[in-house]
Amino acid sequence: MINHSRIWSWAGATLLALSLVALWVWPKFVGVDIHPIFGWAEAQTGIAWLEPNARYVVGAIAGLLAIVLIVPKTRVWGAVGALTLSTVFIVAHLTPWLGWNIPNYGPLMEALAAGRTAAEIEAMGLKGDRGAHLSLALINAGLAMVVLAADRIREGKGNRRNYRPFELAT
Repeated sequence: MINHSRIWSWAGATLLALSLVALWVWPKFVGVDIHPIFGWAEAQTGIAWLEPNARYVVGAIAGLLAIVLIVPKTRVWGAVGALTLSTVFIVAHLTPWLGWNIPNYGPLMEALAAGRTAAEIEAMGLKGDRGAHLSLALINAGLAMVVLAADRIREGKGNRRNYRPFELAT
């Protein structure tokens, strides 16, 4: 018999691990001097350690979570970690310090490299991603919940038929 919860668990974990590596690990380490998200958050908040220190930490955590997700014995911990990281990103994108609409990368990175302030960048009227990064965090949170639900069902914790409130004595 096909174990559908096992298929959902593997599929969800694989998709989530690929998403973490492609969207949250790779861009943190490759191709940019100033990461647009972390640079923008630093410009908005004035917290100087966000770029590059926080980006490297987040990239390393996401990479570790991707590995942990693939190992069946640690998959639940990986899904919980990915859900936690996704929630942190969702909350950050809903605050005025990061915002849901990140300005276009190219002009934003040029402005950040030139030392422009957040107010100067906002005055430039750059178009934004219209919530694309927020959507990615929501998708990753959803994938983490799929993995958690599938593993809960697979272990029998979500299957009501396995529960017997009492046994009748015979």
